[in-house]
Amino acid sequence: MEKLDIQAIVGSKLNFHFNDHVAIFSDFEEVRNLNVSDVLVEGFFFAVVTHGQAQFSIDDQTYLLKEGDVITCKPRNIFEKSMMSMDFNAMVLFLSPEYVAQLSQMIRMEWTYSTFSTSHKILHADETAVNRYRLYFDLLSNHLSSPDSPHKELSLRLLFASMAYDFHDLQRVQDEELFHQTYSSGENILRQFMQHLHDPSQPYLNVNEYASLFHITPKYFSSVCKRLTGKTANQLISDEIVRSAQITLRDSSKSIKQIAALMGFKNQSHFGRFFRQQTGVSPQQYREGKTL
Repeated sequence: MEKLDIQAIVGSKLNFHFNDHVAIFSDFEEVRNLNVSDVLVEGFFFAVVTHGQAQFSIDDQTYLLKEGDVITCKPRNIFEKSMMSMDFNAMVLFLSPEYVAQLSQMIRMEWTYSTFSTSHKILHADETAVNRYRLYFDLLSNHLSSPDSPHKELSLRLLFASMAYDFHDLQRVQDEELFHQTYSSGENILRQFMQHLHDPSQPYLNVNEYASLFHITPKYFSSVCKRLTGKTANQLISDEIVRSAQITLRDSSKSIKQIAALMGFKNQSHFGRFFRQQTGVSPQQYREGKTL
């Protein structure tokens, strides 16, 4: 079985634009001449079909990609039995898990249920959206190929952030179209919870307050979160508070006391204990770059 990761990309003879964590590819003429059966993708995979059709299998399910389709995959997916038409082409983006973890600390958005539940997803973009993705890919390829500069990495991350929001809007529209047909009551609760939790204008609440907001019991609320995401409601809330606190500690001049109030804690001491329990270091240590 072939493995797709940064090391394999660096060692290949294909025309990738890449650095230590990112790779972009858009020429399937070379791929058609390779004899590759199954591929294990060891990173986050994003592709936009620009021409033709392709067929592949994941987890014994067969999918057909056509022009305008957008596919995203989380790590550890195996692409099997792939076939493509002679005119097939796509823009492909590969991101290492470590890099995505760093990007996620920059981007705060309303993640829908499908983000938690699926290892891969196929959406369809119209011509305008495909052309916009083509511009993103051109800019990213240009940045990856350009000489190092003081703001090169920041520019790349901002481009990825913009692209992520664009993709999220596409996903949101199509999720809304399917919402009333396919979402169970539990999925609806999780969706509303994630919307509220990732809305910067809304304060963080505790489990009881969120349950009251959705007119359900705290026990049922936590059971829904655990069943659909693998984490309890309290864990999801804590994860988001920690992520937001880390960004604010690193990228703002606010005092720790101000950040504690912003995160909804009664005092700085309470915030400090919570942050240390979650990360292993104090807020001040994290601000100074000391992490476990």
